[in-house]
Amino acid sequence: MKRKRKRGIHIPQLISIGVYTALYFVTVGISAMFTVFLVPGYSFIFIPIVSALLAGTVFSLMVAKVPQFGAITIMASIMGLFFFLSGRFPFALFPSIGFGLLADAIAYAFKYRSKKGLLLSYVVFSYGTIGPILPFFFLPEFYAQDLVDRGRDMTYIEGAFANISGNTAVIIGVSILVAAIIGGLFGQRMMKKHFEKAGIV
Repeated sequence: MKRKRKRGIHIPQLISIGVYTALYFVTVGISAMFTVFLVPGYSFIFIPIVSALLAGTVFSLMVAKVPQFGAITIMASIMGLFFFLSGRFPFALFPSIGFGLLADAIAYAFKYRSKKGLLLSYVVFSYGTIGPILPFFFLPEFYAQDLVDRGRDMTYIEGAFANISGNTAVIIGVSILVAAIIGGLFGQRMMKKHFEKAGIV
């Protein structure tokens, strides 16, 4: 008699998710450092783009290790929870959960096997880091007041909005798309070239 395959996420899978979420957290942190040093002025809005470019391998490894619905959502939600607890825009948590859940649904629909499906899932997942920058484009007055409440002076606030225009949101959105495609393809290439051969996944 064949044993039924266990469904859902169990303790070993949760541990794996935790490990890869920590790696993803580090990747986003490195992205933040890159933007600070490489982009002049207020560079916070570019973090989602660099993160999408760098995190493809971490995403590919996590999905390969835990091909279960909920894994992507958990990883995205933990990142969103960090945004929330670190004092970013109060609703920054929701894009992380929403895009993470949608990315999870896409990967699930393709049974976590299709490279194109997983690439699409990663592209959607990559938009989960936009929560902290959304106020720049849709609630500028609210965000400016939030910066004042957090003790920022007018020079900082003026610098933050200096390069924001009506087209900036579109440019950022398209840039995340391009960066996520490149990062996702690179992650899949790394999986095939190194991690699969090494027996890691």
